[in-house]
Amino acid sequence: MNSWSGSGRRPRIMASSLSLPQNTITDILSRLPVKSLTRFKSVSKNWADLTSAPAFIAAHLRRSSTDPSLLIRRYHSQSGWDYGIWLITNPTLSYATQLLRIPLEESLPLFPKIVGSVDGLVCLDISPCYASDFAMWNPGTKQIKRLPLPLITSSRDNPIWMVFHGFGFDSFNNDYKLVRIVSFRGNDASPFLRVEVYSLREAVWKEIEERFELALLCGGQDGVVVDGSLNWAAIGLQGFVDRKVVISFDMGREVFKTIPLPPVTRYGNVKVVSYMGLLAVAVYPLVFAANGNNMNRFEFWVQSDCEDGMKRWSNMVVVENFSKSLVPVGTWGDRELVFKHVGVRDRENQSSLFLFDPVDHTTKRLPVDFVDICFQGFSYVESLVSVS
Repeated sequence: MNSWSGSGRRPRIMASSLSLPQNTITDILSRLPVKSLTRFKSVSKNWADLTSAPAFIAAHLRRSSTDPSLLIRRYHSQSGWDYGIWLITNPTLSYATQLLRIPLEESLPLFPKIVGSVDGLVCLDISPCYASDFAMWNPGTKQIKRLPLPLITSSRDNPIWMVFHGFGFDSFNNDYKLVRIVSFRGNDASPFLRVEVYSLREAVWKEIEERFELALLCGGQDGVVVDGSLNWAAIGLQGFVDRKVVISFDMGREVFKTIPLPPVTRYGNVKVVSYMGLLAVAVYPLVFAANGNNMNRFEFWVQSDCEDGMKRWSNMVVVENFSKSLVPVGTWGDRELVFKHVGVRDRENQSSLFLFDPVDHTTKRLPVDFVDICFQGFSYVESLVSVS
């Protein structure tokens, strides 16, 4: 009913409040983007309490996980300029791009490196070297938290040689974990390892006794999450000599195992990825091969369960006469491979992104061009998961 409060004034709407069942409200809100939900927190205390509840956060995450975006870290390999973290939403449809700002108060010596992206949380390496300083960031809620410094450090008597890391979700303990593998040079010039794990739930680092001695991790690759484990490509030693393997870390039991790779991997580069929830590897040509044993094709292998209970590798894709200018950098949505294509045009290096579907072999170019830069690529979903 409309009523006039005075001549010439606008009418005041007298509407009865509309009451909806709680589960209906929850269902409606769980479909909204994080930006809207964050704004609604200031509208109603009840809505603020609802959207902060673990059950709602999980329900919202389940919906948003069906619509992943692509998170790109771009940087100039020599000068350090032209860096940034970009979010590409709807990579197969509208291709909207957004430059993200990391809300760190202090200036950093180098632009942060992405360690991993899981459930809307992005783990950042903000250290100048040796992966010795980390932050947890939720780009959707704009929360960021600097983590305690790791336990394992470098010294003059025992300098760090290399550091490898990975970030993932431990479903067994309902915890997010950051794994740091530190390699030192031994007295006999062979490396030895120390491993530590950060628990987001407990907010502490701990060194673990678990080791792997049969492989050297390959540089330049972060741990890839597959079914509760973090996985790195490695060069085999001893019983696995002259072979490439995957070093897999079970985040629930906190133990390592070595997974042999198909023999073809010894002749090419190997990129470990997750594909449809399964461990997979992309094998592609080396830029330079000292012994001349270089493959000229691309192969995509997936490890799956067989009827006898064993896991075996199956070859899903073979592309002959594969260009050295195409480099796999990861997967989007756990379904399509992301490739970087580097070409030469007008005497300048031009780098582009492509999506490749291993099932129907279709390719799709993303409308994002990068000039003379390197980058990382990760799947990303919006979430309300707290950095704490």
